Amino acid sequence: MQCFSSRNFGGAVRERWWSMNSYQVQFMLRMLGIFLCITLLGMVQSCDSKGDIQEEGMTLYLSALDAYSQQDFLRTVELCMAAVAQDTDLIQARLLEAKARFFLDEVTAAENILSKLVARHPEFTDARLWLMRLLILQGQRERAADLVRRELELNETDWRVHYLGGLLHSQNQDYSSQLSSLQQAQRALADGAKVYLDLTRLWLLMGMKEYAQQQLDRARLLAPAQGEMQVLVDTMETLVRNQEEVDER
Repeated sequence: MQCFSSRNFGGAVRERWWSMNSYQVQFMLRMLGIFLCITLLGMVQSCDSKGDIQEEGMTLYLSALDAYSQQDFLRTVELCMAAVAQDTDLIQARLLEAKARFFLDEVTAAENILSKLVARHPEFTDARLWLMRLLILQGQRERAADLVRRELELNETDWRVHYLGGLLHSQNQDYSSQLSSLQQAQRALADGAKVYLDLTRLWLLMGMKEYAQQQLDRARLLAPAQGEMQVLVDTMETLVRNQEEVDER
């Protein structure tokens, strides 16, 4: 008859215990690996799906821009709403919807959209400027004046802010202040052609020649008749023309 000492018996139990836990650990590691693979696969699929959604939203937004340029404001609103439904982060589509509703005389709806945009995206300059314009045209002078004053503290190099200030002074029949604001807008416009040239280059890189030409036309209006800026405009016009010739081949 074989006898076991308590020491040997305890060692056997410990060995069996470690063996069982090792098996369990290996099993858990395998399950964890499977779980991570499934999770990563889901993340990849989610990213691909989100990318497709964002691309579809941008396509709808570009179609809305076309409708807006043709002054089809009802169609613009429809396309903008569809774009935002696809991509809620597409704030440019929300702004375009507000502009279209403004021209449809849906002023209250436009103001609501702009106010929400400014509240949620205070860095969105175009939304702030359009809200100021709408308030001025509505005769909400005190609120508009407060927004213009705060905007000038942050954005005094933007000619549009000075122009809106001039428009506000005009409503108040303060023509001296209006003249001062317009002169400041004129000085700020001196470098405005550079912005439109950059936009021309950007639209051209994206293959959107029609938009590139629109920005180039604006740059030409702002550029002096002679000098370095006019040379840059001529150079960009040559690039646009060459791209059109390439596309026609």
